[in-house]
Amino acid sequence: MEEKHKLIWNYQKAIIKIYEENGLTSLSGLNNEFEYNGRQVLSWYFEVVHKSRSQEEQQFNYLKNFDDLAFCSDEILYFTAQLFLYRPFINNPIKDGYQFYGKMTYPNLQNIEGKRYSMFADAASQSAYNYWDRIGDLIASFFPGLLKPNEIYFAKVIDAIPLKFHDSLNYQWLKALKNKEFADLNGKRRQIVHFATLATDYRHQHLEVSTDINKLEILQRERENIADYFKAHIPLTIEGFEKTLLFLEEVNEETFVND
Repeated sequence: MEEKHKLIWNYQKAIIKIYEENGLTSLSGLNNEFEYNGRQVLSWYFEVVHKSRSQEEQQFNYLKNFDDLAFCSDEILYFTAQLFLYRPFINNPIKDGYQFYGKMTYPNLQNIEGKRYSMFADAASQSAYNYWDRIGDLIASFFPGLLKPNEIYFAKVIDAIPLKFHDSLNYQWLKALKNKEFADLNGKRRQIVHFATLATDYRHQHLEVSTDINKLEILQRERENIADYFKAHIPLTIEGFEKTLLFLEEVNEETFVND
């Protein structure tokens, strides 16, 4: 048992090194400092939500919401680091090509590293979606009755924000993200959840182009770029948290103008 425990922590040290090498972080930070742009985000969060949570009719659990946001953010961080860990070693059909009846063919000899890479990519997409879903829950809590409980999703919440708040630059940032980066992420997630995992999708795309090296190069590049995709999404999640709190401060000023 002691050896297994040492293995866990040696593995964690390797992951932390990947965090540092690739500039990866999370909402809580690598040392639980909870700081962003000079703010202590934990205390700021509860300052912003205080008025909403003080309403007797408000049943939203803000502590649970923040804990979930922080945990989802840590998941995205961890799963992204796993992608960078495995990426250098995933199988590449081009490197495994061989002559078959006078024609080059490039097999998908999936190795364990490639399999793990796909697994963690699937997991990262779901965690990123969960994160934005919790952001949607938070925003919706400031607008009781805006949507039915079963309609509260990030995209729907952003679209349902009352017109009087549409001039907010913070709202406009969230709206733009909803239309672009979130829409792209959600498209990938829905494909994985409802149709096929990334590994299966890659396997069948490969079969269609297994003798075309040019198309294979594009397919393999797209596969390897998944790690960079989630790396680029991490700062959006943290900035999105900031924009959300800034927007909710504006909602507070409008809602509680006479307090």
